[in-house]
Amino acid sequence: MTSLRVSLLLLAWFSAILQIVFGQSVEMFSNIGAVLLGLFLLIILPRLKWDSYLILIMLGVMGWFLLNGLPTQELLFSGGRFILIFVALIATMTLSKATASTMPSVRLTQRNLALLTPEASSAGLQIAGHVFGGIINTGSFAVLSAALPRNSDDHRRKLAAEAALRGMVTSAVWSPFFVAFAVGEGFVGTTYAWIAIAIGLVTSIIFTLICCYVFSPQFSWNTIRASLACLTPISMRVIIVLTTVLGFALVFNLTALSAVVISMPILVCVQFLRHPGNIRRIITSTHDGLALISDDLIIISGAMFIGYIAINTDGLEQMGLIGEHSIYPGWVALISTPVVMMLASVVGIHPVISSTVMLALFSYGGASVHPALLMHSHLIGWGAGTMSSVASLSVITCARLYRVKSTSLALGHNMIVAFMFALLGGGILSLLNMLIYHP
Repeated sequence: MTSLRVSLLLLAWFSAILQIVFGQSVEMFSNIGAVLLGLFLLIILPRLKWDSYLILIMLGVMGWFLLNGLPTQELLFSGGRFILIFVALIATMTLSKATASTMPSVRLTQRNLALLTPEASSAGLQIAGHVFGGIINTGSFAVLSAALPRNSDDHRRKLAAEAALRGMVTSAVWSPFFVAFAVGEGFVGTTYAWIAIAIGLVTSIIFTLICCYVFSPQFSWNTIRASLACLTPISMRVIIVLTTVLGFALVFNLTALSAVVISMPILVCVQFLRHPGNIRRIITSTHDGLALISDDLIIISGAMFIGYIAINTDGLEQMGLIGEHSIYPGWVALISTPVVMMLASVVGIHPVISSTVMLALFSYGGASVHPALLMHSHLIGWGAGTMSSVASLSVITCARLYRVKSTSLALGHNMIVAFMFALLGGGILSLLNMLIYHP
């Protein structure tokens, strides 16, 4: 059964790549890919965790109200084609994680982090988590936890886990490798999405410096320099990856999501040529990873289908949530988006649900807000939400690898950090919106 699931997912992944490259001329293959994806989702449905069922029920209720009934066949196929690219992103990142784990530069970075003093380790792990997280997302926890000394006590493990988690999830504000970017891009468009992550580079630097100052007992610029020095072995790899994705997007006029799905497998093939001995290991790790991402895929697929409905039907207008009579002030959109996403996560509502609702309300003229700033507030909310939810895959993965309780990891220091990140981030964006946006 596992081989069947992985095979269906691989075929859906391939059809998404064809769709990116050839567009509407291969709509028949895209429809086949959507059907195969539907079969995959039906097969994995009985294997989901209980919290995934709750999320799907909430998504189903939202879809029912938006459609006021069952979807048409045309909507199902067009929505399926829309979802394919998001599934391809998750599969592509699984391949990227498997490849990164074999790189000598990654192992050298692990050894460097292990040599940091306890005083510098919090800053080092947050910075390293931020850089790794921007490329391989939750795969960064496996890399960073391996660098923690084996004799570390519970207190140091918790501090290290909190730092790694803060770093990884907040890289969503600048990285095109997160599902968050793909979600927002669908609502605001590619140009504004790229502007948003350019702003995110500034946001991430400020946030990281503040956290290093607060959580490092003996903070100094030497601490920052020592932490950055640990990342020297992978710095060129990170630059190559980001430059390649941006280059594909610009040269071939692709969305960031499509550029990631096309360019990352090419970079992996380059690694195959350079280190052919790792091919079997990477393929095996990718296969195993694809077999374990059922919950992620079905949640993302469901949320993206609801988002597609919200964009392509008049359900929100009929509910009176958007329209000429209900244009929200910019500050309401920019503050409520990250804060609602964060608070909803604390009670178990995944950011993919809350962000879909907030973006559907405030995009396309629903609020007096610059689209790039709305996109950035959504990215802040995604980072804050995934930092503070016991149901977050990031929290669960980090807690397991660092051997700490997920409740203490999500509901301790990081919950306060997440709330302040959402509130202050939204407030600053509101001030910026007042200065630059004049509709």
